[in-house]
Amino acid sequence: MSETKKIVVTSQPPGGLDSLVDPRFGRCNSFTLVSVTGNDIKEEKIIPNGAMNAMGGAGIQAAQTVANLGANAIITGNLGPNAFNALQQTGLQIAISTPIKVRDAVQNYIDGKLQIVSSSTVGLHAGMGMGMGGGMGGGRGRGMGGGRGQGRRF
Repeated sequence: MSETKKIVVTSQPPGGLDSLVDPRFGRCNSFTLVSVTGNDIKEEKIIPNGAMNAMGGAGIQAAQTVANLGANAIITGNLGPNAFNALQQTGLQIAISTPIKVRDAVQNYIDGKLQIVSSSTVGLHAGMGMGMGGGMGGGRGRGMGGGRGQGRRF
């Protein structure tokens, strides 16, 4: 009888086999835990990522969640250095996938078609952007320049 492996995949909403692989690790929406026996997917479970909205340390918190699931491998889009170091300590195999369906990413992993990484794939704080335009100007320019300059003289 074949050994059962547990594979965790970062998942976009709503999670599950038909969701897309989330390119973010620490700030993914959820993890899809897939049990695989031989080449067959036997079971799936969706686990919300409690670190998704963390003020800081989301990658490390998410790595702890994954470690507690007892998985053998993780499939994600990208992985920062802190999360990578935390996951590496658990002995998990770390594979990188493009945003394809979770079931396809798992099958690619089973078939040996995913890249297994031995270092982080992005820099520190790569997933921090919250899309709120944090610049100091706030985009409040009023276009009040009168355009009355003399122009350049050569």
